Amino acid sequence: MEKPEIITTERLVLRSYEPGDMAAVHYNLASDPDVVSYMSYSVCGSLDKTKKMMDEWIRYFSEAVPGVWGLFVIVIKETGDVVGTIDYAETDCESRSAEVGFQLGKAWWGAGYAAEALRALITYCFETVGLDRIWADYDTRNPNSGRVMQKAGMLYVGTSRQGRIDRGDFISRSLYAIRAEDYQGKSKVEVTVVPYDRKYRDDMLFCYLTAKDAIGRYAPKQWSKPTLKDDLLDIDNSYIERGEVFYLAIDERDRVVGMIGTLAAAPGELWLKRLFVMPDKKGKGIGGMLLAAVEEYAVSRGVTAIHTRFAHWYREASVFYPAKGFVDSKEDEHFRIMVKYL
Repeated sequence: MEKPEIITTERLVLRSYEPGDMAAVHYNLASDPDVVSYMSYSVCGSLDKTKKMMDEWIRYFSEAVPGVWGLFVIVIKETGDVVGTIDYAETDCESRSAEVGFQLGKAWWGAGYAAEALRALITYCFETVGLDRIWADYDTRNPNSGRVMQKAGMLYVGTSRQGRIDRGDFISRSLYAIRAEDYQGKSKVEVTVVPYDRKYRDDMLFCYLTAKDAIGRYAPKQWSKPTLKDDLLDIDNSYIERGEVFYLAIDERDRVVGMIGTLAAAPGELWLKRLFVMPDKKGKGIGGMLLAAVEEYAVSRGVTAIHTRFAHWYREASVFYPAKGFVDSKEDEHFRIMVKYL
């Protein structure tokens, strides 16, 4: 195929890989054990080995990929440094589905470059190439890759537990994907799921009570807002000090727009607690992102069942949880109780 056109973002240029990029790929990526740890190749101890690896990649794309493909280097606009690679390869011509992969040099981690590059590639694949589905998976021991996929707008699909052997170890891999229809209709608001941080406490309280107020319009009169407030303010004791997990959905303005907590039950089981999304942010997949974070955490800890319960009158929950794979486990007079087996 012809060389893909150059893709530009605010801070980056994505352009076709060229032989002159090989030294930068070697020193910034292929020779660094921290970068290579969860990649499909081993550390390249020499420039010759890196050249051989890149030649094999290009040969693979040219001979094995059934349709379109592209291999780009990630370049910092300001400096011209080649700091990573990103690629896509059509895996199913009939469904127009392609896998994407990326790697970034350690010196540039934490600056948002990987997510910026992935968002740009997704846009290119949908708007220029005309693909219908983009997917990627990653080793669950490297959760940062999952966060990059979330930031780029991809949605969690599921986790294959110990379904592959890598360097002699059984590993689990989580899958993320995005369809063209999701991309075309997705909100401009960027949301990231992060672990609980004390600095968000006041913002969490606002989110918690605002969401509860919206839900409470359909709740019985005995709903007690002061009790809810006291419960949230005690989150450090009720969750963090016990070692429970609490995740927050943070928007592009660094505000809390959703939250979810867990409570350990019997060995290998968790209960979901306090899944709330701000009313004006509902319908944008935030609840699913929060639940996906918990599921990934659960799989990494060997949890096999996640439970939840909610009041019978809570209609949104009765739609949300079955759509996410939860099934009824039992019912009582006040609550519907469901479980999802991982």
